[in-house]
Order: sequence, then C-alpha cells, then structure tokens
Amino acid sequence: MPIHLTKPGFLIDFGLTLRRYMAFGEDAANLFDGQVFHKAFHAEGGVYLLRLSELNSGIGMEIFPATGSPAVGAEAMRIARQILGLDAPLDDFYAFACEHKVLAPLAQKYRGARPTLSATPFEMLVTSITAQQINLQFAFAVRSRMVRRYGESLQVADQFYHAFPQPETLAKATVAELRELQFSTRKAEYIITLSQAIVGGGLQLSALNDLPDAEIANELKHLRGIGQWTVDWYLGRYLGRGNAIAAGDLGVRKAIEHYFFDGQKQNEEAIRALAAQWGDFANLAVHYLLMDFYLPQ
Repeated sequence: MPIHLTKPGFLIDFGLTLRRYMAFGEDAANLFDGQVFHKAFHAEGGVYLLRLSELNSGIGMEIFPATGSPAVGAEAMRIARQILGLDAPLDDFYAFACEHKVLAPLAQKYRGARPTLSATPFEMLVTSITAQQINLQFAFAVRSRMVRRYGESLQVADQFYHAFPQPETLAKATVAELRELQFSTRKAEYIITLSQAIVGGGLQLSALNDLPDAEIANELKHLRGIGQWTVDWYLGRYLGRGNAIAAGDLGVRKAIEHYFFDGQKQNEEAIRALAAQWGDFANLAVHYLLMDFYLPQ
C-alpha cells in the first residue's frame, strides 16, 4: 500500500514537476513515463526501488522490495522530497511573483510545478560534469549509458532498474572505459578524480550542506573539472538554495535575455545583477523561466 507523501490540497502538479525527466531523452537513473516515476537507490547496503505516483488523495510512495526497515524508509522519503521539490516555498514565491510583469503569468501557467532536486550530492556533481558544454540530449544519453554499465540493478516484476553508480565503483573505472561510453577524456578524468576524492576522504560532501555558498565553492573548486558553473548548479539543484543561479549557463542566459532584454546578449555580471533583485526567489524564478523557454506546454 502506498505511503502518502502529501495531503489533499497540497500544491503540486505531479506531471509538470517531473516532466524534465522526459524532455531530453532517457534518464536511466530517474525514469518517468508521464504517470509513474521510478528510481533505484542505495540504502542499508542494498538496492531498493522508489515508485512515485499520483493518487486521488495526493502523491503516493512505494518501496520495492517491501521492507520494514526505518532506515530504508527514511532514505526513500528523503529522496522523494528532493525529487518532488516538496520543501520549495511555492506559496511565498507566488506571492512575490504576482506583482512581477514577467514572472506572474509564468507562475499562473505552471502553477504547482516544483523544482526537482538531485537525490544525492554525488549524482548532482556527476550530472553537472556530464552536461558541461554539450547539449542536454547527448548528456542524458551518455549518462544513461554510464548508469546502466556501472549502476547496481534490481529486478521488479519484469523490469530491471539501475541505481546511480556509487563513488566506490566509478573510482575504479578507467578513462578508456568511460571513453567507450562517449565521455570526453577530460570528463572521464573529472568523474574518476571526483569519485576517488570522495572514497579517499578528501571530499566529504555531507559536510558541505550547511556551509555558506562561498565556502562550498571553495571546497568544490579544488577538484579538477569543477568551476563556478558546476558550483551554481550544485547550490540550486541539490541544496535548493533560494538565491542560487547558474548565471554562466548558456541556457539560463538565453532564457533571461529573451524575457528581460529583448534577446540582446548579456554578460554573466548582468545576469547576476538581475537575479539579485529576486533574492531568495532567484532559483524558483529561473526554474519557471527555463520551463517556459525550453519545455513549453
């Protein structure tokens, strides 16, 4: 029997929230068919499957295989809250956006769309590395190959599901192996270096959660392949920091240029200056701008 994640009346549009997982091709670690979301995850030394679906009384969560383990249940709940953006302050954002010429119609058009966040910090960082300077369709395809090759799997009914690879697994991968999946040499090196730093204890991602943005940036930028672009996405798409904006991202710039600058090119400083006016609603504002610019209904 599904566990209820939300109560009737809770503001969420399940389909809109998860639509990004279908928009650029297969995401082998986060499977959404328009109705049901599946994600394999690690807990208590094993692999389990999280299933999210829309019920008449809210959003329901199921775990396979069934387990009475509190630790597994807690991890599934944590991941579900991340994936569905359940902690995002949507009501406050809508109150802010209602007086805004650009944001008000988008808030109405996509009402209930919550910002999906990565399940783990490692998945977020590897996802960002794979997406550097390539189109998202290719990034999704390459990353899905990696998930299927290196991710632990489990079978539920007649289907296999793959968890996002663990750092311990990717730390042992070789550049040649990742090149076979069509990663560039540099990205293969970045992923392996990141994984080895975590396994070796040089990087403790859980210790970053409560640090100020600047300190997080300082810790992450010590690693090859991680610059401000990746840090910004980490702050926004894993930690869900309200003021986060990937101002150096081409897609973000194009969307903001379209809605606020009549399509005229702007530099990163101009983008950050505009987003500063949104304060702690910058992350949500960008989420809605990107949704309308790249994923129109």
